Amino acid sequence: MLVEYSALILWTLTAITIVYLAPSSIYVVAISTFGAIIAASLLIAWAAEASESSISRGLALAIVAIVQTIPEYFVEGTIAWKAGKDLTDFWLHNVIANFTGANRLLTGFGWPLILLTLIIQRRRNGQQGASTIALRREQSIEVVFMLGASLYYVWVLIEEELTIFDSMVWVGIFVAYMWMLARLPRGKDAPEEPLLGPSLAIVEIKSKRKKTGAILGLFLFAGLTFVLITDSFVTSIQNLAQMFLVGLLGSGAVFFTIQWIAPVLSEFPEKVTAFNWARQVTLAPLALLNFISSSVNELTALVALIPVVYFVSSAGARSIPLGQLQWIEIFLTMSQSLYACASLLDLTYDIQNALVLLVLWVISTAVIEARLLVAILFLVFAAWETLRSRGNIVVFSAFRETLRKGVFRRT
Repeated sequence: MLVEYSALILWTLTAITIVYLAPSSIYVVAISTFGAIIAASLLIAWAAEASESSISRGLALAIVAIVQTIPEYFVEGTIAWKAGKDLTDFWLHNVIANFTGANRLLTGFGWPLILLTLIIQRRRNGQQGASTIALRREQSIEVVFMLGASLYYVWVLIEEELTIFDSMVWVGIFVAYMWMLARLPRGKDAPEEPLLGPSLAIVEIKSKRKKTGAILGLFLFAGLTFVLITDSFVTSIQNLAQMFLVGLLGSGAVFFTIQWIAPVLSEFPEKVTAFNWARQVTLAPLALLNFISSSVNELTALVALIPVVYFVSSAGARSIPLGQLQWIEIFLTMSQSLYACASLLDLTYDIQNALVLLVLWVISTAVIEARLLVAILFLVFAAWETLRSRGNIVVFSAFRETLRKGVFRRT
């Protein structure tokens, strides 16, 4: 597996060199930084997976949950910093693009593809049965926190701004979420996550000191890569959008490009891992849970970064006002997330849920003018899903049971 690591490290080093020696080469910088984002995301994902066998379960959960969204943190932080320094408000209008795109990509595209992958694999194996994914009762924690985080955006929409107070609330939710997961013991009958080749190669290092050094080294190298290239990465997205998409999308070209290119590249390793688990059928719930956990992180800790960085960059601006476009984008993101949560009130995710998410996501992505209507439709479908499941809503009772028997258990 040394070849894979060497190739990715070489690509990132080349990209860093190009960024600082040939910053005016728009296409070369774009290609190199786009590839470096994927390479660094893969390195940090492999290190995170390997870390689960080297440190305590609770600490591993915390590290993996944060690491999964590290690329988005850097991208979002860079845009928020630019917004605070930009007197034209150009970047201020784009400050929520990456956050809304990353979250909608996970639930609107990722969730349905997990179920589709599962269905295809079952048919290949000649297996019969309903095309559903059932979560365990203790996994209600992720669903409840995703629901709570989504509902908080009602207040954000009423405020019509993002504030430092909102950041404090989101950080509080995220800390509580991670604390509960750290307290929750792993079920003895829970399926184990299979490590991919590169992650397994780290785990198989016999020397504990060398293994820990390899994990920390990859974390530091990937983190340094993000520090050095993220600004050029964001600028490349801006340049390409202004060169090729302004005629088609007008002033919203940069917003649209940041909204989808950055999340697609940075979430690539996570999606590869999740779909690999879905192909193994029995691990499909784990793949779905991985995406739910990432959604919680993005709805809380990731967006909490925006007002904080903007406050520091602008030397004291306490809030980020939401224009009509930003308001609709957050409304759509919240509505889609609420429907996703409603589909799991019975802790079961089926083909009907997947089709609603995928079809409405495609429409909202392809037809920008329809986003407000799609947001309303998501809320209507969420209400309908709640009524459809009213006799089988178990997520809240399962959450209370998990708190009593798992989180607050006597040790």
